[in-house]
Amino acid sequence: MVSYEDIEMLKAYAPQGDGWVLSLYLDVDQSKASNRKRGFETVAQNLLRDVERGVDERAREEFERSRARLLRFIRSYEPKKKSLVVFCDARHDFWWDRDLPVPMPSVARFENVPYLRPLIEALDEYERYGVVLMDKEKARLFTVYMGEIQEHEAVFDDVPRRTVTTSMDRLWSQKNLQRHHDAHVHWHAVHVAERLRELVERYRFDRLIVGGTVEAVGELMRVLPKRLSERVAGTISLPVTAPASEVLAEAIRVEEQVERQAELQMVDALLTAAAKGDRAVVGPMATLEALNAGRVWRLVYAGHCTLTGSACTQCGALFWEPQRATCWYCGGTLEAVPGFLNRVLERVLALGGSVEEVRGPAAERLEAAGGIGAFLRY
Repeated sequence: MVSYEDIEMLKAYAPQGDGWVLSLYLDVDQSKASNRKRGFETVAQNLLRDVERGVDERAREEFERSRARLLRFIRSYEPKKKSLVVFCDARHDFWWDRDLPVPMPSVARFENVPYLRPLIEALDEYERYGVVLMDKEKARLFTVYMGEIQEHEAVFDDVPRRTVTTSMDRLWSQKNLQRHHDAHVHWHAVHVAERLRELVERYRFDRLIVGGTVEAVGELMRVLPKRLSERVAGTISLPVTAPASEVLAEAIRVEEQVERQAELQMVDALLTAAAKGDRAVVGPMATLEALNAGRVWRLVYAGHCTLTGSACTQCGALFWEPQRATCWYCGGTLEAVPGFLNRVLERVLALGGSVEEVRGPAAERLEAAGGIGAFLRY
């Protein structure tokens, strides 16, 4: 599984001298007819052939070495999940590969640094969730991340059943049993909350989803510590015996709702702040000006943004496509940058900022304002 530590390591990798990195994202999902009988091998070969056409003569030997190593790996590779990601710099013996359980588009790049945009977007899209299903006697705990679910040890407590009686001479005994039962339900909830606290310490999930019987869930919500109750993203209607596949499907449904709502709120805040001139800008020109000045704190862009542009060959400043041929900062020559949006994202990260891709209604709203914007440091 890819972590933010992996991203930091890959960001820090810089080939010695004028080295290059061959990056490959490959759809290997075996549920697709096009990928059966190793159809993904042909896709990889075609992608690398397309990349080869744009390789500078000075880097051609290095490209061939990395391509040969990558194709040897692909020929013996057996798909395990939905996507494969590889970064290769054969000249300096650098290799990194991961299988991902989420779909990713097939793409190849040969650049001076690893092509990280798809990985960054995947980590942004898939937060880690904790899930608890419980009734009055038992509970099951899960973590969900990037489309995969892991079940942890269950929690069981011997809760006495309530006794129903109409005999007046047993009324007092019934009340005692009720109090006894309620006390055990309470302590069961406390036990589950404690296990959840241990789980969040170990797996550091971002949000919590709760499901089960009304009485049990209600009691759990009453005893959850604040740091856990603040992470509750929603509830699901599943019995404690539900198969893990159903729990995963419900968790993903809640996750998508939470993500889209959070994105919409963020875009609304961005547009409002930009309109007031309150440390925010929208549109390619204003955003790149702020980035060149080192002011971008968080970059926000629409998922289908097709930003194109150029970079100054002297100072590295970035410019949106319909700009002059020379840099207005130093007068240097501007050169078109393939995969310009990826260069923008990498620049933001290099300056210590963060990036956020938005989709759905949030993307539509942002596209009306140019498809990109940023919250600023000052």
